[in-house]
Amino acid sequence: MARDHALLNRWAVAHTALLVEGQSRLMDLIGTADPLCELDAATGLMTLAGHRLQFALLGSVDDASGTWRWAWADPDQDEHALAVRRTLSLRGFGRETGLWEFDEATFSTAGITDLGMTPGATVAIVASPQLLGGAIFSLAGPAGRTYTVLTDARLTMEAPTAFTAADLLTRALAYGADGHRDIVTVYAGAHQLPLAGQGDRLTLVFEDETALDLTLSDDRVTTMVARH
Repeated sequence: MARDHALLNRWAVAHTALLVEGQSRLMDLIGTADPLCELDAATGLMTLAGHRLQFALLGSVDDASGTWRWAWADPDQDEHALAVRRTLSLRGFGRETGLWEFDEATFSTAGITDLGMTPGATVAIVASPQLLGGAIFSLAGPAGRTYTVLTDARLTMEAPTAFTAADLLTRALAYGADGHRDIVTVYAGAHQLPLAGQGDRLTLVFEDETALDLTLSDDRVTTMVARH
């Protein structure tokens, strides 16, 4: 029976707030959307706009066929390179969660939701938090695009407030995907935030004692109010 990407797509949408947060931190660090980049898979270090950052080398997508190939299955990559070895735990993650793509050497990206950063980036969105990554980054090559997760400590999550979280969640919900409750729940879980309320009314409580009240209708956030 043919396998689809429905579960992967749901996971990716649920992680969009973490994506927005991580990419914002990356932009704050490097200050440009089009930086010069050099990868050293052996040392696991990426030089990005002059900053040397720890990274994990996920894989690549071939432009002609749309096929994803994991770096650990790529004959052009050294399987012993640190940036490649950092991704090997994803295989077990895939088996445990039913995300079959993470334990399959290659697969077609047809049917993977493009959240505005290419279907390959959708795979990276799901992979990033499993590797404790702070952001994702991709670069174009002669035959396709290579995808990485930046695991550098300078991109680790900072404690949010209700007001910074409201901004991030608003930007994440602007992607237009359904599953708003999952987006809020995953964000709260990643930051270990208490999530109070039942039904269509939820409240996130933050370390600084601010709070974010959300109202949902048909699994979509309709109101969001940050308060002290």
